Formats: sequence, C-alpha cells, structure tokens
Amino acid sequence: MRIDDPLWPVVRETSRVLLRRDNLHLEIPVEFKEDIESLFLEMSDYQPAKLHVPTFEISLRNDVCISQREQEGGELQMIGYIGMEEPGQNVRWVKMPTYEGWKEVVSACHELHEAGYPGCIGCGGPNSELPWDENKSRSRL
Repeated sequence: MRIDDPLWPVVRETSRVLLRRDNLHLEIPVEFKEDIESLFLEMSDYQPAKLHVPTFEISLRNDVCISQREQEGGELQMIGYIGMEEPGQNVRWVKMPTYEGWKEVVSACHELHEAGYPGCIGCGGPNSELPWDENKSRSRL
C-alpha cells in the first residue's frame, strides 16, 4: 500500500494498536490463524518485555474485529474493524475486502517492527504519536 492511499493512515494506526496495546482480543476467519500466530511470535521477538500478547478466536464471519478488554468488568469494546460493513463511529475502520485489508495490516505490523516500533519515538510514521481521529479518516474515503 502506498503512502498516498486514503486508507494508509488507518492501516498504519490499526497496526500500531495491535503492536502496542494490551488486553486485545481478535475475532478472525480461520484462514488468518497462521498469520496471527506468526505475528504473535514476531511480537515476542521484537518486544520481549511485552507480557500480554492479544488473544484470538476463530469466527464464522468474514471480517476481523479487534476489541480491547476493559480493566473493570472485563467487557470487550471493539476498537478496530477490517471489512466492508461500517462499524460504529469510534471504531478504526479499514474499509477493504477482509483478505486484502488483513494482509495490509499484517504487512504494516512487520514494517513497524523492522523500524523499531513501539520502542522508539517517531518510528511509527507521520502523526503516530497524535490521538487518532476516526472522523477525519472516514472523510478521506
């Protein structure tokens, strides 16, 4: 994916979330099982101090849902979505066919790890340290 693609910022942001946040849970189609297991192994190599890798479950749906478990109560709140069905306004939406969107997010995770993310300042790319603006992201589509 090129940097001038309107989806590039949300793909990078979704990848940064996967690499840096704790208490994540993913719902993925079965065909992504090897990808996620490989990504988790890579995370342990690049981030040995990270104690909590995301959990995942196989879903019968043809999309990817990324949720974060709340500290109190343990409820899951969706924070990222890869697929064509529009999620809530507070969810990072990678509006692509699921297979292509997933491959772009995983590829961006690899690139970010190679750049030293999340252990370095600024290597996450332009605006990576700023709060995410989903409204601005969707206005580009």
